[in-house]
Amino acid sequence: MVQRVLKLGFGDLVYLSTCNRVEFYTTADDYFQCTRAQWMTLLKEFGLSEEAYYQGYHFEGKSALRHLLRVGASLESLVIGETQILGQLKDALKWNRENGLPVNRALERDFQLCFQTAKRIRTETAIGEKPVSVATLGLHHLQRLETQYPLTRAVVVGRSPISQLTVQWLSENRPQIPLVWVNRSVGALEAIPASSKAECIALSEFLESPGDFSHLFTATASPTPLFGEGFFRKLPGSQRLLFDYAQPADVEVSPECARAGRLLHMEDLVKEAQENARERKLAVSTAEAIISEALRAYCREQKEAPLLREFSAVEPQVLEELGRALLLIEQEFPSEFQPQVKRWAERLVKKSWHQSREHLREVLQKLTGPDQQVPLV
Repeated sequence: MVQRVLKLGFGDLVYLSTCNRVEFYTTADDYFQCTRAQWMTLLKEFGLSEEAYYQGYHFEGKSALRHLLRVGASLESLVIGETQILGQLKDALKWNRENGLPVNRALERDFQLCFQTAKRIRTETAIGEKPVSVATLGLHHLQRLETQYPLTRAVVVGRSPISQLTVQWLSENRPQIPLVWVNRSVGALEAIPASSKAECIALSEFLESPGDFSHLFTATASPTPLFGEGFFRKLPGSQRLLFDYAQPADVEVSPECARAGRLLHMEDLVKEAQENARERKLAVSTAEAIISEALRAYCREQKEAPLLREFSAVEPQVLEELGRALLLIEQEFPSEFQPQVKRWAERLVKKSWHQSREHLREVLQKLTGPDQQVPLV
């Protein structure tokens, strides 16, 4: 697919596809080059309408680099702080290398800056340490308490999104542990792909004969508790964890429940998730500051490149030449000035690449005077 897209006029292309985003990173030959036509051709190649161009987002220059750094730091993820996105970015760049596809040296440097900045954010903040969703928080507690409550047989009750996420996590991360999925209708569970990873039984059967288990996760819409004193009297021992995600509660608090194991209430999990969200917000603020600092340092480093240091000595002459050339502009550059202006403009852009197009337009407008038109796109 990438090879086909490159033939549409892209010099290089890094393709990122995740569960909630599709992005293309590329470079242009000229900072003033309008790439809209290329993106429109790309949309057409995928069978999308022109309207899709305006439904997505399009960044250039420093804005594009900032976006890449935010993606790598997971600030653009549905779950801020998740770690998978950085690996997906690395895999995207690695795929290009392994398949012999071109990646401009400048774009390669941008990706390396992204990886370094994301690593620093992970080291200096707690952005991904504390879960902010109730379901993820419950699984976090499962892992934290696994030494005290060994996972030997897990039971998940209900087919809510929380129940499905729990089944998926257990089947992927603890595949050797027997997993039982309980619901009023077994047929409703069998329609869900994840059910193939679990033993599916009816709720009535489980309530009558639960057997022994180490962990119970329940999240149903029952108006009354499903697990009362009679249920807990059937359970041997007391070393088990009970996660009640339901509102109203599925588990009736009683002495028999306390004897059967430790109960984590929905209310307590919600409070903890809210506190974690407050801490996450502070971590995001710190991460944003780290990204801004990394961008400033990167831009200063580019300005210190030998070519740009030498260029600084002749910059006044560049502006003078460029100003004289632009004064002659009517609809387009006179042919005799085109090569010279192109050279000066390219060098000027290399020095000021991190500035916005709007800023460069303002600079050129000042050079040409308020009554002159600057035909840049």
